[in-house]
Amino acid sequence: MRRALAALVALALPLAAAASDAPVAGSTLALRASQTSANQRSARLVARDVGIAAPFPDPTAGAALALSGGAAAGQCRVEVRLDPAKWSAIHGDGTQRGWRYRDPSPGTQGIRRVVLRSGVLVVSARGSAWPCDLAAPQREPVTAVLQIAGARYCAAFGGVLRNEVGRVLARSAPAPAACPDADLTVADLNILHGLFCPAATQGCRRSDRIDLLFQWIAASGCPDVVTLQEVSDAAVPLLTAQLATACPFPYTMLYQRTNAVDDVMILSRYPAVTVEPVLLYRNFRYVLHARLDHPIGPVDVFSTHLASSSDGAQLACGADCPAECVAAGAATVRECQGVQVANLVDERHDVATPAVATGDFNEGPGSFVYGQLVGHGLVDTYLAAGNPECSPANGVGCTSGRADEDLSGLESPVSNEVERIDYVFLVPPAAGSVCSGTLDGAGDTDGDHSATRIFAGVPNPFAPPCGAAPEAICWPSDHEGAELDLGCQ
Repeated sequence: MRRALAALVALALPLAAAASDAPVAGSTLALRASQTSANQRSARLVARDVGIAAPFPDPTAGAALALSGGAAAGQCRVEVRLDPAKWSAIHGDGTQRGWRYRDPSPGTQGIRRVVLRSGVLVVSARGSAWPCDLAAPQREPVTAVLQIAGARYCAAFGGVLRNEVGRVLARSAPAPAACPDADLTVADLNILHGLFCPAATQGCRRSDRIDLLFQWIAASGCPDVVTLQEVSDAAVPLLTAQLATACPFPYTMLYQRTNAVDDVMILSRYPAVTVEPVLLYRNFRYVLHARLDHPIGPVDVFSTHLASSSDGAQLACGADCPAECVAAGAATVRECQGVQVANLVDERHDVATPAVATGDFNEGPGSFVYGQLVGHGLVDTYLAAGNPECSPANGVGCTSGRADEDLSGLESPVSNEVERIDYVFLVPPAAGSVCSGTLDGAGDTDGDHSATRIFAGVPNPFAPPCGAAPEAICWPSDHEGAELDLGCQ
């Protein structure tokens, strides 16, 4: 499942052109599957819409089909790159008359026929190579996207007439308002619990800092996923109060109160099909794992905060050191936890779509923990996007070091960060995914306000000047976080 960083570029070549989207009305979606014979699976999709019109893009330059009925077990998720050699131009003029795709049994993952011509799109599949067993009801709407070079034809079948194990039938679906989001955007921040701040400061102005956090979330394009560490009981109601109003959509809070002091939280634009906290060595630190039903497919999110000096990070991995840590050569508590995180990603991430591992790892590049993660094929997206490594002299590219037990650092416009220990690591898309996996760097070339860079990396830009109360708080945390903008078109 692991890809080298160079594969991100290679994957991008066939389908990475800026897409021209055409939402189209769905006429029929019929999916069938026997629970006893895979040979009896079939699919037929018909879209009829005036938006399906010449000039037609050339599918021999790259084409893919994605159909999604959800990310949960038993729900249909198909991603198929269509063989360029099996397309033929209708009446010899593909640009004006359209294209046909034919592949005899067993087809391309079961797809035997595709027709794209004026007003009509048809997809037919059958047989055991078609991957949908329909072992559970599907999420509605069931979406379908045919991507050809720089164009996407998109249908969404809601109001399904039948939606049961083994059978889905939908008709007369209007064109969706837009094609599905083709980016995965993520922001991560350790928000500072403030438990060691003077009582009179109310957690080092916790409420002001959380207000500033959500201003940064909005300014960063309202990422699909926001992962947070050091979430205390006192922070939960402050976070909850802004989930419905900070962005044009409501965030869902994925959170299981585990230690009430230094918990991990995931805010997601899209629903989760699984949410699971997994304890790490010594049973205080943990990884929060969620699988999201994202438009690009099932997306695994792993977020954690590894041990600090306050809970024995540098103590020897003792007589109870787990076998996986011993085998990897971990010498300390935190090193063992790093091994466990890398192994958990390997174990849980069993789909071709990308995954992210985020958080405060309390270790910089070149450390044993960092080596475990990149050694398992995870990509340090901040560096991969061409950003500069941390400069302690001026704080550029750094994410930690600011005073965290009083307001001196939080109310100062000076960075005071000296190390980079917070990351958004990426598991690149694997074989079978139609995601191109292109990183949008700090320049935000796609103009969506999200980028791959430091998150909340400058003093409060929303209410200058910042400083000591009653002025606005300068920083949302003693940390600066990381952002990811991953393109899948």
